[in-house]
Amino acid sequence: MKKILNKILTYGALLFLITSCEKDELKYDTSVVSNFEIQLNDEPWSLNTGISTKPIFIYKSDGEFFANYSSHYRFALENGTYKFLATDIPDQMVPHPVNLNDLIIPQAVNADQPVKISAAIPYQSPFKDLLTMNILTRSGILRLKAKDITADPSYTNIKAIVTVKRNGYKVVDETFVQQDMNVARTKKTTTGGINYTDDFIVFQTDETANEVRVHLEFMNDNMEVLQTKEIAGSFPIVANGVTQINFNLNDPDTAIITNYETTINGEVYTAAKKFNQK
Repeated sequence: MKKILNKILTYGALLFLITSCEKDELKYDTSVVSNFEIQLNDEPWSLNTGISTKPIFIYKSDGEFFANYSSHYRFALENGTYKFLATDIPDQMVPHPVNLNDLIIPQAVNADQPVKISAAIPYQSPFKDLLTMNILTRSGILRLKAKDITADPSYTNIKAIVTVKRNGYKVVDETFVQQDMNVARTKKTTTGGINYTDDFIVFQTDETANEVRVHLEFMNDNMEVLQTKEIAGSFPIVANGVTQINFNLNDPDTAIITNYETTINGEVYTAAKKFNQK
């Protein structure tokens, strides 16, 4: 009995020693991620106190989703190489964790969702260098604004259809999915078009070939199309900016609207003028 007791004590001591070694090894195989900052369009950004949003997403080097953290706290990771990204609207940008290589943010079909997310930045232990995650707005606003002073009572609904050349944003390499797509919205008017305005949030265009086009349908209460019009030309969309088209809806016998003014962030735009869209 004494021999058995001695064996139990010996095995117990050995197990304790192994466990202690494993804990020490784990302690030395992890590092605290403490030296990071988040920016929003190059300006310092921080999560308000008490908000439970988790803006930081971490992926393994092969793109496998690893963790989603709040920026309120410092945290420890096993030593290794990771990719970090941040967004101030995580529920909209990353609603379901997937492999980073498969993470594509779609163009919202209702054109009502901005896209704001940082690049996927490599970061490796011991996590001592400053990690800056700059959340960039990858979309802009197309604003349609009627300047009519004479109403047209023949229609009661205006449907604006915006044709875009980009229908997704691939996070892993900061590229866009090039594919034609229509986004549309119908607004009721009780003023025959006077004071009509509507905003569409779409991806930035960057190059002329990606500019958006606008088609209008005028409908009655039964949603029957009475007439259609197009706004001539195409329009650039600047990241985190507003492209506004000021035009008349009700000019008679005008199937193609050519008399309009375009402003970008309040500045009159001409084809010869270049805007920084990065």
